[in-house]
Amino acid sequence: MRDLMIVSDINCRINEKLPVYFNNLLYGGYINMPSARMGQEGEIGAGYTYLHPYRLWNLRCQLTDRLEISGNYRIYTGVDDAVLTDYGFGDYSDKGANIKLAVFHPEDSGYELPGLAFGTEDFIGTKSFNAQYIVLTQVILNADLEFTLGYGWNRIRGLFGGYRWMPFRRWGLPWLKDLTITGEYDATPYRDKVYEPHPEGRERKTHFNMGLNWRLFDQFDFSLSYIRGVEWSASISNYYNFGTTKGFLPKIDDSLPYNAPVNLQPLGELRPEPVMIHDLIYAFGEQDLRILDAWLSYNECGKKVLRIKILNIKYRLECQVRNRLNHLLAGLIPLDIDAVIVTMEGDGFPLQEYYFTMEIVREYGDRQIGDHELNVLTPLREATWPEPCYDYHLFQQRHAWWEFDVFPKVSTYFGSSSGKFKYALGASTAFTGFIQDDLYYSLELGYIAFANNETVGDMDRLNPSRIINVRSDIVRYYQQKGVTVDQAYIQKNWNLGKGWFSRVALGYFEVEYGGAVAEFLYYPVNSNWAIGFEGAILKKRELNSWFGFTNKIRKIRGWQPEYVKFTGSQYFIDLYYEWAAAKIDFKIKAGKFLANDWGARFEASRYFPSGLRITLWYTATNGNDIINGQIYHDKGASFSMPLDIFYTHSDVNRWGYGMSAWLRDVGVTSFNGQELYEMINDARQ
Repeated sequence: MRDLMIVSDINCRINEKLPVYFNNLLYGGYINMPSARMGQEGEIGAGYTYLHPYRLWNLRCQLTDRLEISGNYRIYTGVDDAVLTDYGFGDYSDKGANIKLAVFHPEDSGYELPGLAFGTEDFIGTKSFNAQYIVLTQVILNADLEFTLGYGWNRIRGLFGGYRWMPFRRWGLPWLKDLTITGEYDATPYRDKVYEPHPEGRERKTHFNMGLNWRLFDQFDFSLSYIRGVEWSASISNYYNFGTTKGFLPKIDDSLPYNAPVNLQPLGELRPEPVMIHDLIYAFGEQDLRILDAWLSYNECGKKVLRIKILNIKYRLECQVRNRLNHLLAGLIPLDIDAVIVTMEGDGFPLQEYYFTMEIVREYGDRQIGDHELNVLTPLREATWPEPCYDYHLFQQRHAWWEFDVFPKVSTYFGSSSGKFKYALGASTAFTGFIQDDLYYSLELGYIAFANNETVGDMDRLNPSRIINVRSDIVRYYQQKGVTVDQAYIQKNWNLGKGWFSRVALGYFEVEYGGAVAEFLYYPVNSNWAIGFEGAILKKRELNSWFGFTNKIRKIRGWQPEYVKFTGSQYFIDLYYEWAAAKIDFKIKAGKFLANDWGARFEASRYFPSGLRITLWYTATNGNDIINGQIYHDKGASFSMPLDIFYTHSDVNRWGYGMSAWLRDVGVTSFNGQELYEMINDARQ
C-alpha cells in the first residue's frame, strides 16, 4: 500500500497543472491584458462582462491545442448610434473577434520554461479595439503563481504584464482553493481618442488593475476588478469541454458487442439457410444493424461466400460498427462458409464494404488475434455487387418507408431596427424515408413558438445590398406564422463503382428555395481527398405559401426596392481534403454563386472525439458588395454536434447552427439536399 501511495503521489505531481483563467474578453489572461495560457482543446465558453463604460457578451472556443478564438458583442453604454438609435436600436454596439496562437505552452516543459504566444484583438469589422501582442507567461507551480510579460501594438501599446496567485489552493478547502488574486499593468492608451472611442472610458489614474477570480464547480467563473483606478468591472462565464465529452449521460441503453450464444453449426439439415438468416437478422437487429439483403454463392476459387448488405441506424463512428461486426461474425457464421462480404448501405446506395476471410475471423473468436489485427486484415474496400446468375438470394428487406424526428428550429438576429437581439424559436418535425427502396424523401414541417422578430426589417438601413437579394430578405421567411413546409424533396443516389458517386434531387430544399440539382463525386475508399462537380437550377419560394414559386426577386436601386425576373443557378467544382493527424477537414467550393457572382468559398472544419464539429469559412467573389465603404466578403462560423451527447444511447442524428458575420447576398448558396461527401464521410469517420 505504501508503494501504491508513492506511485499515486508521483502521478499526481506529474499531471498537476495550474488552472487557466480568462480575462474580460474571455480568452486566456488577467483583467484586460492577455497571457500565453489557454484552455483545453475542445472547450467552449460563454460569458457576460460589465466593463464600464461597456457591456460585453462573449464567446470563446479552444479550436486546437494551440489556437484560441473568441468573439465579443460590445455595447457602448450611453452612446447613441448615429442612424439607428432613433428607430429604437438603443446604444451603439460593435462586434469583434480575437485570435491567439501558442508557440510554446508552459506545460510543454513541465513549467520549467515560460509559454510563448502571440495574438490579435478585434481583427475584423470596424477594428475600433484592434491590437496585436506577443506574450511570455511563466508558471511557478510550487507557489501556485503565474506571471506574464508582453509587448503590444495599437490598443495594447508597449510593455504590459500581469500575475495570478492562488493562495488557498493547497489548503484543502473546496470553496477557497480556486480563489485567485489578480493584478496587471494595463498598457491600453485610454486617453487616446483613436484607441478609446468612448468618452467615459478615457479617465485613468493608474496603469495597475487589481481583481479577484473565483471558480465554482470547475465550470463557472466569477470575477471582480478595479480598473484604471476609477471603475469596477465584473464578469460571469462558464465553459464545458464539448470536444472530449462522452455525453452528459452514460450510454446505458447501448447493447454490448455480441457474445452469446455462439452457433457455428455448418449449413445443412441441422441448420438450413433460412434458419441461419433468421439468427443473423435477430442478432444484427439487437446490435441496431439492419440486414437489407443476403446472398450465398461460390467465388472463382470455389469457396462459399455469404454476402450481406446492412444499414447502420445508430452508431456515429465506423469503428463502433466494425467492432460489432467482428463479434457477430465470429459468433454466428457457419463453419463451412469461407468468406463474408458485408456491404454498408447509405441512403439508398452502397457506400463501401468489408471482406472477411472467416479463417481469420475464427482466430479472432478464439482470442488468438485482437481487434487491431483483424481490422488490418479486413480493410474497407470499394463496394461490389452480387452476380444474379451465380448468387442465391436468401433474404431481402426494404428500407423503412418513413421515420420521424423532432429537432430545434432557431433563427437569431443581431443589430435589428428595434432592440439589440431578436430571435425566432420553435421546432421542426421531419418525416424521412424511402420510396421504392432507393428513392429518398424528406418532408420537414416547422413551427415558430416564441419570437420577438416582428419588427426586424429585411433591408440594411446603413448599407443596403446593391445586388439581387438572394439571402438578405430571409428574415421575412422566418416571420411567417403557423406551420411552414421547410423541406419537401426527393433524392436518388448512386454508387457508380471505383470511387465514383452521383445523385439527383428535386423539390423544396429550404424555406427560401426549391429546384433541381445534380452532383458527381470521386471519393475512393481509404482516401483523404475527394473531388466533386455539382449544379443546381433554383426558384425562389413565395412567402406565406406552402408550395408556390415566384419569378421575381428584389433588388435595391438607390433606396427603393424593385423586382426583376429571376431564375437562380449555382454550379461548382468541389475539392475536399482531410488532414487526419490534425482532425481538420478542408473544402474549396469554386464556381458560380446564387447572386450571379463568381468566386470561391474556403472552409476549414475541426472535428473532435465527441463528434463536435466547428467550421470557419471565408468566401471571395466578384460580387463587389460594399459595407461601410469597403468590399465585403462573406465569412462566418458554424457548429454541428451529435444529439447523443444528451441521450443514454448512441444516435447518428446531429444538430447544428451557423452565422455569417453579416447577412448579405454575396457568396450565397442554397441547400439542395444531402451532399454526397457528407454522407460518405460520416460513414467513414
